[in-house]
Amino acid sequence: MTQPRDEIGTLAAAFGSSAADLKDTQDKLLTYGRGLETLIAERTAELAQEKSNLEVKVEERTADLRRANHELKTQAAELSRRNQEISLFSKMNDFLQTSTTEAEAYAVISDVVTQLFPEDSGAVFVLSASRSMLEAAAVWGPLPPANVIFPPNECWGHRRGQAHVALNNERQCPHVNDDGHMYVCLPLLAQGETLGVLHILDGAAKNGPADEARMHDKSRLAKILADNIGLGIANLKLRESMRSLSIRDPLTDLFNRRYMEEALGQELHRSKRADLQLAVIMIDIDHFKSYNDNFGHDAGDAVLRALGAFLKKHVRGSDVACRYGGEEFILILSPVTVEGARQRAEKIREGAALLSVTHANRDLGAITISLGVATFPDHADAATAIIKAADVALYQAKRGGRNQVVLAAEKLAGAAS
Repeated sequence: MTQPRDEIGTLAAAFGSSAADLKDTQDKLLTYGRGLETLIAERTAELAQEKSNLEVKVEERTADLRRANHELKTQAAELSRRNQEISLFSKMNDFLQTSTTEAEAYAVISDVVTQLFPEDSGAVFVLSASRSMLEAAAVWGPLPPANVIFPPNECWGHRRGQAHVALNNERQCPHVNDDGHMYVCLPLLAQGETLGVLHILDGAAKNGPADEARMHDKSRLAKILADNIGLGIANLKLRESMRSLSIRDPLTDLFNRRYMEEALGQELHRSKRADLQLAVIMIDIDHFKSYNDNFGHDAGDAVLRALGAFLKKHVRGSDVACRYGGEEFILILSPVTVEGARQRAEKIREGAALLSVTHANRDLGAITISLGVATFPDHADAATAIIKAADVALYQAKRGGRNQVVLAAEKLAGAAS
């Protein structure tokens, strides 16, 4: 009976030991689980912090990229705008270099300005020949200037020789009547000479600092434009001056013989096509040598200038007055009849006799002239033949006693012009 009881004790002891081991294992597992939970919680918090930091960095980087992208777009737009400006300036300068008249040049300038400042208005003012007035040569925009001619001292830009930007409190130019818009006046300069003024009126009414910043930027572009316009106008005036020197007689300011021959050919061609009449009047100053002999060559020049000024004043817009050479002059009248040409010649003879010429405080006496008149198609068909016919008639007038008009008597043959 003793043996079963011992087995039960052994089993109880083994069970107790196993229970203790299980309890110890359970405690260890619980401790490990708690540690694992703590580690997971800590790691989760770290990951959450890293995620938050990463999100902040991503947001910051995204903002940086947005700013960089915006700056790139702004720079690209600015570069595109500058390229367009350069292209327009290049185009304007090219056309200004090839313009043959001031009207062409100012039309080019108006076109370019309206592209550079599409919402603005303004004008290019140039100095008159007397330099006493500024006159509008080109005007553009929805609010063109009311004063298209004014004295130079009414523009601060012209008076100061530099850009005058009128924003809020700046002194207003007297020639500008609009005080609700900002504007800039810039002198047009070339080789140290002031040629005129570029005036640009801002399209929007002024209301804040942003407008002023825009106007200052606009003034920068306008300054470049004014420099280009000034050089363009100066080059055009130089070309016109050189052309004038090549076709005008420097003493009388009438057209010279070279131009006369070219003009006569063109007028004759036009008269033939339009079935019109044309006249050539050849004029010679009677006893011209006596002015040089009695008063000196300067006195002879004074007589030539006086008659040149008289002829220039008494010809129509369609007529051409030339100094043929020495004391001889030629008038080309078109259109005109034979009788009309003879009457014009007679009036010129009578008017010349009334001229009073003085030199070195001495009266040079009356001027008389002899005139020969020839017409197309009555007296000749070709340019050289018409001049020859007028010359023959002039010779007859001088042989007949001078101070008279002689009409060509017969038709002369000549080669076609």
